[in-house]
Amino acid sequence: MEKKIAHTKEVLKLNGERTTRFYTAEIINEVLQDKNHSKTSIAFGFNLTYLGMTNEKSLLFKFNVDYRYFLNDKFSAIKKLNKAQKIAATVAVINNTLDFKLTKTFKLLEVTNTDDIRIKWIAVKRELLKKHPDLETMTKDFDWQLQEENIQQIYLEDNFYNFLFSNIFYHEFEKGNPLIQKKTIANGIGNINIPIIEEKNISKQNRAFTNVTISTTAKIDIDNNTFPLAKLNAFIGDLPTTKGEQYNLDFNYKGHYIIAPELGLVTQATLNYEFDIKDLYKKITTITFNLENNE
Repeated sequence: MEKKIAHTKEVLKLNGERTTRFYTAEIINEVLQDKNHSKTSIAFGFNLTYLGMTNEKSLLFKFNVDYRYFLNDKFSAIKKLNKAQKIAATVAVINNTLDFKLTKTFKLLEVTNTDDIRIKWIAVKRELLKKHPDLETMTKDFDWQLQEENIQQIYLEDNFYNFLFSNIFYHEFEKGNPLIQKKTIANGIGNINIPIIEEKNISKQNRAFTNVTISTTAKIDIDNNTFPLAKLNAFIGDLPTTKGEQYNLDFNYKGHYIIAPELGLVTQATLNYEFDIKDLYKKITTITFNLENNE
């Protein structure tokens, strides 16, 4: 690595071409609780198109899902879905086309086609209730989540979109001074959202600054006024605890973005995080995405 003068600052510029980029992605969630083990793996392809800039200098992008598969333990597509997988696949259709507004640093601000999402949901809801009348409570919960006053939080706190829209461009990266951002991990433990503080640093670069790795770590934000202490205590209380034992929540969070600065694009990214309550509960999440066509 090239020796640098102290306090040298590096700035990553975002690609500004109105070009459609194609990606593949995987989201894996694994839960171990009370000797039970469940794992959900989803692979999907999507494309992202830059549409231009608003008068307020926000960036507009269109996100389209090209395909989506559930994977088995051998990472092959599951051909015969169970009931839960069929329901999840049906609901996921409402997210197949999303219009996003971002900051110039590539951070998500809002979803702008919320009316389209609700129109799709009406059709999906009708299909679900026709096949599964027992899902009325679940569909009412979705009705509430998709109301205009609630819907933005669903997407702003979504773990995949939070990772995809990396907020790493046009910042001054300086050794010893990481980028710090407060975020939320949705459904981090059970259905409980966990606030975190994330840090990003340039951890690797070549001499010509044409290949750069941004590493990211995080810790739980226990001082955040949204920290769900009561919910966590109730969750742990429902687990098979031993009287008199102390149970700590361990959290590990590591990821990286590989960037081609001359293209202004992330070419590959991986995030792994884990919540662990010793011998009682463990949840492991892996999120990856890869640029398939950078021409």
